[in-house]
Amino acid sequence: MNFKKFFYTTLLLTSVYVTVNNCSSETEILATYDGGTVTRGELNFVLEASKRGNAEPQTINPDVQVRIIESVALEKILMQDSIQSKKVDPQDIQKIEALVADFLKMNIYLRDYVKMTVEKKPLEFINLQIAILRDENGEANEKKAEELLAQLENASSSEIDNIISNVTDDQGNKPIAGRMEPFCTNCMATPMEDIIEAATSVKKGKFVKFSKDPRMIYVLRSLGAEKVHSSRVAKYYTKAFTVFQNQALEYGKTHTDEESKSAISYHTEGNPEEKGKQYAAQMLKQFEQGAFSKEIERIKTESGITMNPNLPKVFGPEQINPKDFPADLVLYTNKDKTNYTWKDLETDFSSVPVSLKSDYKDDKAKIFDMINLFNSTLLQGKIAKTSEVIQKVGTNTAYKMQMDKMKAALALKALQDEIKAEPITITEQQMKDTYEAGKLYAYSTPDSKNPSNRIPQSYPQVRERIKTELEGAARNSFIEKKVSALKSTYNLKIDQNRLKEVIL
Repeated sequence: MNFKKFFYTTLLLTSVYVTVNNCSSETEILATYDGGTVTRGELNFVLEASKRGNAEPQTINPDVQVRIIESVALEKILMQDSIQSKKVDPQDIQKIEALVADFLKMNIYLRDYVKMTVEKKPLEFINLQIAILRDENGEANEKKAEELLAQLENASSSEIDNIISNVTDDQGNKPIAGRMEPFCTNCMATPMEDIIEAATSVKKGKFVKFSKDPRMIYVLRSLGAEKVHSSRVAKYYTKAFTVFQNQALEYGKTHTDEESKSAISYHTEGNPEEKGKQYAAQMLKQFEQGAFSKEIERIKTESGITMNPNLPKVFGPEQINPKDFPADLVLYTNKDKTNYTWKDLETDFSSVPVSLKSDYKDDKAKIFDMINLFNSTLLQGKIAKTSEVIQKVGTNTAYKMQMDKMKAALALKALQDEIKAEPITITEQQMKDTYEAGKLYAYSTPDSKNPSNRIPQSYPQVRERIKTELEGAARNSFIEKKVSALKSTYNLKIDQNRLKEVIL
């Protein structure tokens, strides 16, 4: 089994930024079933997950909330039913908890940290104006750059724009005089760091020359820096794109060649507001990722855990040589100089419930799964164990709900196995009837000579596809019956009167 995919998929399905509120509304019961409840806090947990990465307000109507509540309840019911029917061993639940507890704490801490960072720390933007000079003759290019610097030094603002539009080899930004979209300087690491450093090494508005190769030289300046709260980023970009649009339209009055028209259209087509929202979403994502990366690196450094730099490089089972993984192979060294070895990993791997392991045909496949488990889950957990701050996460609601989600994976796996074991018989007649019913639509291709006509594919061409579709439909029917039976058996009831439209 691919443990990296299993653990991260299970986690990310409900990974959210959660602030725990000890108020009565969080514990308000929205649904009941024989053996448990679903609270408003649990509904909010899932709603916040849907909000993640989207700064725009979202309206969630009661019908959507009902489906979410039912989904949460069914997951709990399935877990309860799987234990009672002995499809899930309670000892396996304990194994899962021991295996992923610290890993979950780390991830929940990091997500909460990122949320707080986005709420409290502004994004820092810089506005650049750049003329790019390209010439295979580096010496001539250097001379041209020096002459341009001298010319810009004594030019007025309007003259500067005209000069840059005329000389820059960046055709796309000629209509806006070499201006760049506002660039975030405290988001993720960027290859533009050297350029930004050059621009900020001199006084605002003063041009400076930068190059790593004399055949391409940047003559640039900073037009100013600004701190912008996350809630204002979209408006900030919209304003910039509106300015660019107006500037490009003005440029188009005197530049009507095809190359100019193409460059102008890039800045004038589309709605600046929509463009601003798209850029804002992208930049906020980078800001979150940057905060996440910086914090996890800080935690790793403080943990004192040092990875063995000489571990075998593994990209797939076929590359593995089992002899490269002896029991005494050191994977990492702790701050106290004790080692975590391959033998320790084997011990941790043995605690993975059997139902989540593959039927390994050889040692290579098993070793590959062990490495995936270590890299995707265990290592983060080992690092988290060294942090008192992260360990405190184990008492909050988010952790408990995430752990329940992880445990439920065992019940979902049991259901998956039950579905696979369900005998599905598809007759030849069923497939032929399905083909006849859909040969003019689903099982046809457009006529190249007359697109309004469709040409049926032959039955042999689509037979296997039809069989797969019918088998899928049969399994879906089985799942629907299973869900209906669980809801009925456990008397699931949702109090819809407590639900109102909410805006996130």
